[in-house]
Amino acid sequence: MNRNYSVLLWMTASLLLLSLAANLFTANEYRRQREAFELFADSMQLVALQRDTLASFTELLSARRDSLPLLRFRMQSLEARLLACSLTHSYPGYYLVINTMENTFQLRYGDMLVRTGYCGTGKGWAVNDSGLIWDFSTPRGLRYVERKQENPYWYRPDWYWLEQDLRPPEPEEVVMIPETLSYDDQVTYYRDSLTASERVYVRAVPGALGGYMLDLGEGVLVHYGVGRGRNVSHGCIRMGNNDLNAIYRALPLGAPVVIY
Repeated sequence: MNRNYSVLLWMTASLLLLSLAANLFTANEYRRQREAFELFADSMQLVALQRDTLASFTELLSARRDSLPLLRFRMQSLEARLLACSLTHSYPGYYLVINTMENTFQLRYGDMLVRTGYCGTGKGWAVNDSGLIWDFSTPRGLRYVERKQENPYWYRPDWYWLEQDLRPPEPEEVVMIPETLSYDDQVTYYRDSLTASERVYVRAVPGALGGYMLDLGEGVLVHYGVGRGRNVSHGCIRMGNNDLNAIYRALPLGAPVVIY
């Protein structure tokens, strides 16, 4: 009886020891896994912090990059507006003021407003399907009327075709309008005698700019056009016929044109 009791006691003690060892192993394994998880969590938190820091830095650089053109635009506009204000007291003749933000114009004589209305100005950055990019903004600042012309032609530049993903025509592909016709007859010939595909390859287009044109230099013209009140042009200033006629007759060569 005593021997059986001793065996039972030994077996019980062994089971307790095994249970204790198992519990110790489980506890150690749990602690090891928890420490590994905490280390992984700390690593993930560090990665997240690095990612957020990099994202913030990138956002800061992007904001700085994007703010530079805006700051330059505002500075140029402010300089032009200050210049327009000074002209009201110092310039004794007709001059033109163009607001590219509101797409309005003012024809002024000294401090007197003679005529005002809507115009169309440059549409800014443009890209075609091939990835070519142009800046069609109307340049801001002070310009002068360098040339005036009645019955002007619009000479299509290469970007006219490239913007539409077309190939500029070779010299032999350009469609010519008979020079023996009067200007008005050339306009009629262009509109009525040519097909749409033929009109596309006319470089010297009669009537496209209206009856008058004022050249401000570097390809910036004041001419007739649609889309007034909006940023729609390729950099020129578009006017209605009546406004264009009044401006053409009022502004002499050398007259200031302030654009902001």
